[in-house]
Amino acid sequence: MGQMKTPGVYIVEKSAFPNSVVEVATAVPAFIGYTEKADNKGKTLLNKPWRITSMSEFHNYFGFAPTPLFEITEKAAASSDEVEFSLAGKDYLLKQTAGKNLLYYSMLLFFQNGGGPCYIVSVGSYADAVEADKLIKGINLLVKEQEPTMVVVPETVLLDEQNSISVQQAALAHCGGKMKNRIAILDIWGGYKDRQDPTGDCIDNFRSALGINYLDYATAYYPWVNTTIVQDKDLGYGNVVNADLLQSLLRTEMGIPAKIDDKTSTKVTQQAQAIDNITATWDGKADDEVFAQKSLV
Repeated sequence: MGQMKTPGVYIVEKSAFPNSVVEVATAVPAFIGYTEKADNKGKTLLNKPWRITSMSEFHNYFGFAPTPLFEITEKAAASSDEVEFSLAGKDYLLKQTAGKNLLYYSMLLFFQNGGGPCYIVSVGSYADAVEADKLIKGINLLVKEQEPTMVVVPETVLLDEQNSISVQQAALAHCGGKMKNRIAILDIWGGYKDRQDPTGDCIDNFRSALGINYLDYATAYYPWVNTTIVQDKDLGYGNVVNADLLQSLLRTEMGIPAKIDDKTSTKVTQQAQAIDNITATWDGKADDEVFAQKSLV
């Protein structure tokens, strides 16, 4: 109220009630998936919706990223798989055999792009296979939570198409059939493919398989987004499970003889030693020494 400067009668109204509009979070996602651990000071958080507000809290309760592992195999003549690289007249494939879980990287993207409060439902560890039933159970556990406004299940794309759709239909039924106060964020199965891909249009396949129920309570994204959340420095020789084959291929590519003797040049000898050392542990070694050895390959 302004200062009273002249004589007179003034009426001051005071509100007897608090503000009728209460500020609440309007975008609180609930993420369902697999984590390294699910623990709160010895008490399990498995299959228990848990509220966090930062990536450090996620690390504390649910651990860190999975370790991606890859295997190099020679391409069979009858195989239709896409060749990763060729060497000495042979074609090779590179397939990821472990560490495919996506929830951790989704959390990194969420918090690095301004994310705030959210819920995590861990339905298993990285050692477990991704199963539709476990993910659906995780969705249903959110019935008692009123704060979440979005349901996100990143690892549905790791399932086959039929099971992926079943999880997404469960998310739709949860959002539109039960809660009616949240939406499902859906990923297109096979969304890395072009719509003119010979295997079919992934968008048309998705629409026809998903059905027509509760579509007002969902949004879907296409295509998949390429990110830099995993960088070159995060991967190394240790992520290849068959290091013996990798070493053999490196020797072939660099023209290193099978036998190293006194007549071999110093440079080639050092390169051969560096290839042998790609399976070595570098604990206790100085950073410059490790870099010098690895840069020889």
